[in-house]
Amino acid sequence: MRSSFTSFAICISAVLLLTGCGGIYDATVSGVVTLDGNPLPRGTVSFNPEIPGPSSYGQIDSSGRYSVMTGREEGLPPGNYVLTVVSNEPPTETGKNGGPPPAGNPITPRWYRSPSTSGLQYTVQEGSNEINIELTTQPPAGWQDPAKRRR
Repeated sequence: MRSSFTSFAICISAVLLLTGCGGIYDATVSGVVTLDGNPLPRGTVSFNPEIPGPSSYGQIDSSGRYSVMTGREEGLPPGNYVLTVVSNEPPTETGKNGGPPPAGNPITPRWYRSPSTSGLQYTVQEGSNEINIELTTQPPAGWQDPAKRRR
C-alpha cells in the first residue's frame, strides 16, 4: 500500500515538474523606453488598465529596458492600457534626519506623468508582448502646463 502511494506521489510530482507552473497572468510585457531616440537611463513605466483592474509597473534599467510586474508577480492581464512614464535624475542631496533623499530633476516631460495627458495607449495581448515606448520632448498639440494655467 505504501509503495503504491509513493509511486503515485512520484508520478504526480513528475507531471507537475514537466508541465511547470505558469504565472497568474496571461501576458508579459517588456521593451525599451527612449526619449528623443535615446534610451532613458532610469525611471518607471506604469500600465493603467482602462477597465477596473490592477495597475502594473516596470522599472527602467540603465539601458532603457523594462519588464512589467503586477505586485510581485511577473506579467499583467491582457487588455487596453494607458501608460505613464516617470524618470528623474539621481538625487543630488541626502535625506534630512535619515529620511529619503528628495527626487532629482525630472527627465521626462510633465505630460507623460499622468494617464490623462500621456497619450500612450496600448493593447496587451495574451502571451509575450514587446512594447517599445518612444517619447519626445516636443509637447503634444494643445498642451498647456496645468501649473501655468492656474496662475
